[in-house]
Amino acid sequence: MPNAIRSNPTHPVQRALRGALVWYGFVLPPLFLILIFIVYPTAIAFQQSLFTAVPGAGQKFAGTAHFERLLADPVFWGALGNTILLGVAFLVLVIPLATVLASMLNRLRRGATPLKVIYFLPQLTSSVAVAIIFNYVFQPDWGLLNGGLRALGVEQLPLWLADPRYSLTGSRAAATLLAVWAGLGYFILVVLAGLQSIPAELYDAAAIDGASALQSFWYITLPGLRPTFVFLIITGTIDALARFSDLWTLGGPGGSPARSLQSVVMYIFQQGFVGSDFSLAAAAAVVFFLIVLAVTLFAFWGFLRREFSAVR
Repeated sequence: MPNAIRSNPTHPVQRALRGALVWYGFVLPPLFLILIFIVYPTAIAFQQSLFTAVPGAGQKFAGTAHFERLLADPVFWGALGNTILLGVAFLVLVIPLATVLASMLNRLRRGATPLKVIYFLPQLTSSVAVAIIFNYVFQPDWGLLNGGLRALGVEQLPLWLADPRYSLTGSRAAATLLAVWAGLGYFILVVLAGLQSIPAELYDAAAIDGASALQSFWYITLPGLRPTFVFLIITGTIDALARFSDLWTLGGPGGSPARSLQSVVMYIFQQGFVGSDFSLAAAAAVVFFLIVLAVTLFAFWGFLRREFSAVR
């Protein structure tokens, strides 16, 4: 750097360098934490999935042996099926419900703020505490829900968390209702933000052209919410696939009853920290990582392809 620039703190180049250093000062600490707590453990998981611990001799390269064991384990496939089923059921219920409720809140002139707070309160509550409460609500013998049904004269009461079958009153349905209740407020606020970003002039023009409320919702609101839906599908899928604490509280380490509530994350925890088979747990973590990555890339690819097609 020339002496004239170096000795002149008000020079544009000097100011630009100083500004860049300030921004790097803000960016580097979180980047360092990401490298330490996310990138490094992920790399170790990939490494551990290819090696086997040998007592007294360190680690021995095992190749794809752990992945072969994993893919031959029916418990893993059951956990993966539960994870996908619970995730899909959650998104299928929560996104349409959040869209309807957010549209209603968006039309309110007064009293919308207290309703937003009420809807968002479950998001601030500990998932373990929520699961404990729902465990009481869904108890088949003395639970709050079956107590209300019994008071209404219902004789064949559902078993809820004691029923491992694929039914609307089984353990998977109860876990899905818990997830929808806990996550609905967050989805409502995100959809509401998306609704408020749609220009009001579009609705005024549609009203002048004689469009009904249903037509405006179908041709203006839903297309305008497409980026919001993509964001919610991506983040909601990742959160749904990574469920652990609430399912653990409801069904224990084995996902009782009959492993109907065991997710992939619970399978990883059980194999690694309960069974001390860290190589198999690492292999399951790698497969889970690749599944989440594929879903995320597919969602981004589908959205960006439509956007580029619209621009052309």
